[in-house]
Amino acid sequence: MSNYRNRIGEAIAFARNVAGRSQQELADMLGRDKRTIQKWERGEIRIALEDFLDVFDTLHLPVGPYEMWIRHPKLFPRGTEDIKGFSTEKKRRTLADYYLHQAAPLEIEQEYYILFGDHGSNSCGIRQELLANLQTPLRDRKRIVNQIIDNYYEARAIGHLTDPEGQQPVMPILEACYDASARSVKANENRYSIGSIENYLDGADDAADE
Repeated sequence: MSNYRNRIGEAIAFARNVAGRSQQELADMLGRDKRTIQKWERGEIRIALEDFLDVFDTLHLPVGPYEMWIRHPKLFPRGTEDIKGFSTEKKRRTLADYYLHQAAPLEIEQEYYILFGDHGSNSCGIRQELLANLQTPLRDRKRIVNQIIDNYYEARAIGHLTDPEGQQPVMPILEACYDASARSVKANENRYSIGSIENYLDGADDAADE
């Protein structure tokens, strides 16, 4: 029996419990026999992809976190318990409301690119890089941002961008962040603000028109 099949079974059982359904209830909802559900959860038989997706559709749960845990369990230090954090409905609704009603078009475009763009990186891995960066002292973040700026301009100059047709950073914003962080480091502070993002977007538009 493969580790994948074991984790698939564990994911199904965990999702069923999160949804508050018994094996019999899930079987009835899917039009299957209870013994089939038991064998899926114990990893005794293979489950077809369409059946696996049907389980989560039926339970009204997002399949993404479970699928990620099945393939990359090391990303979940507490095992399936970490999936609960992905499924927190209050956080999910807050994010949905933000991107539906508040986020600037630039934020939406960039978030979409992180999730679905052809940049060669896993979106979850990108977020871990961002979180690790945010947890380092500001003086170190300043140094890292400076290196990122240099790397980007060099890659663009020699035609080595990872995805030249994809979403590109708005460099005036990134450079404004660097300048603000440099001033904060000099003042021995560990936080900064660059003010209204619209000012930097206007500057980027002006530069593009020249």
